[in-house]
Amino acid sequence: MMSTVCASLGVRPTVGRPQPVRVGGHRASAPKTSRRGIKPVMVLPDGIIIQGFHWESSVPDCRDPSQWPNGEVSSTWYATVADKAEDMREAGFTDIWLPPPSQSVAKEGYLPTKLYDLNSAYGTYKELRALLRTLQSQGIGAILDTVINHRCGDRQNEKGKWVLFSDEISHDNKRLDWGPWALISNHPDPDLAGTGAASEYDSYHAAPNVDHSNREVRETLISWLNYMTRPRNLGFSSLRFDFVRGYAPKYVKEYVDSTVWPRGELSVGEWWNDDDGRNPAYTTTEMLTKFVDEVEGHAGAWDFALKTALHQAALQNDWSLLGNKEGLPGLLGVRPHLAFTYIDNHDTAPPQAHYPFPDSVPKLLAAYCYILSHPGMPCVFWQHVYGKKNGAGLTNGKEPDVTLSEEDGRIDGRGVWVPPNNPGFTWDERWPGQEPWSVGSQDAAQGPMYTGIAGPEIKKMSLARSQAGIHSSSAVEVLESRKELYQAVITGRTVYGSSRAGEGRE
Repeated sequence: MMSTVCASLGVRPTVGRPQPVRVGGHRASAPKTSRRGIKPVMVLPDGIIIQGFHWESSVPDCRDPSQWPNGEVSSTWYATVADKAEDMREAGFTDIWLPPPSQSVAKEGYLPTKLYDLNSAYGTYKELRALLRTLQSQGIGAILDTVINHRCGDRQNEKGKWVLFSDEISHDNKRLDWGPWALISNHPDPDLAGTGAASEYDSYHAAPNVDHSNREVRETLISWLNYMTRPRNLGFSSLRFDFVRGYAPKYVKEYVDSTVWPRGELSVGEWWNDDDGRNPAYTTTEMLTKFVDEVEGHAGAWDFALKTALHQAALQNDWSLLGNKEGLPGLLGVRPHLAFTYIDNHDTAPPQAHYPFPDSVPKLLAAYCYILSHPGMPCVFWQHVYGKKNGAGLTNGKEPDVTLSEEDGRIDGRGVWVPPNNPGFTWDERWPGQEPWSVGSQDAAQGPMYTGIAGPEIKKMSLARSQAGIHSSSAVEVLESRKELYQAVITGRTVYGSSRAGEGRE
């Protein structure tokens, strides 16, 4: 049996604001599929993902009472997530993307040092294990944020370079005590360059970049990934690869195939080129398609091109940008089964504000209506659902400003909507000679979208998707597409529930 969902998005032309979002059952005659150039590659299982952290989830280190007002001891972030596990299951979320768990120079986890040291600002190793068991008890898969493009040394060599790596945690796997031989030799910063092969891929400027062409490097990373994903150890079920622009897609495929692929779980790469911060919309559908084709469908990609379409639809109040009878925008339009769709994440949203969605709750709900009713693999953002309160009821980071609206922000030099900000280092200090865009890095203000006020409606949409059986390759028939209205019928596969096995009950 098949079921259908009708998604309608629109605006009132007189005031330029979206109408209330409607998601409901609607039977239709056999809908057409308007997808172009789809290749018969492997289809990943279906799911509804929640990103289980935000940029300030580690602020402050919840284990350190001195970080909190009046010396209060707060919940660790892992405990905060565990507290929401049952609610996430009831909302229909099948998987959660967790923050990088290894020891890191930066508390957020994206400058890792000792990969086996799983005590971080998010919590301890024991707390991480407890969280993963709690998630498993609720039937929720955990996605490991896999930061292996670069690694920060914890010791200096004889030349004073931080290119020596320790592996002091006791384990029975291949050792990760590398030296300069494990790093690319052509890093833009000579102090971060190693003696490995030169790389033809993009460099991450803030840390030494790993030489993935070295078989020994890959074998040690695969050993660590197996430790993280085997059920008897940690039990992460899927992999989210950070900064995959930095090494060959064939290595992404090798890491997936050597760890989680036999189970066919969700894996995804972050392929995002923002032209060195000048243009967050720089990533095209063609770039993303090239990546997923080169990994032969064993991993998907975050659909940055679709995110741009959603942004422009909201900014211009032009919902026709979300698709028409010729097809849908982004990777969603050509490889829907490999398109991981989202609205904001820890990088794009304030306080970093690299590419923030306009602060309008009605438009946010309209965008979620789209990704939760359409094909692809949707991912919702923690703050949009739950806000910034941790398990102890305290706010991680700065309090959102509930009075902030889209009108309080402005379009910056990149053509991107940005919110007001507090004093921070300027664009010119970060990119000398480039056009300034005023938002202080990691200091942009957050409005009501980040309080969790939209959470109940987002969870209703998630359940509607599950109940209608909408999946990553669902057929879409666009009924109407004009500036003030986008309307489509999407065909589901099951009477109730999406399938983790990739098969539906007809």
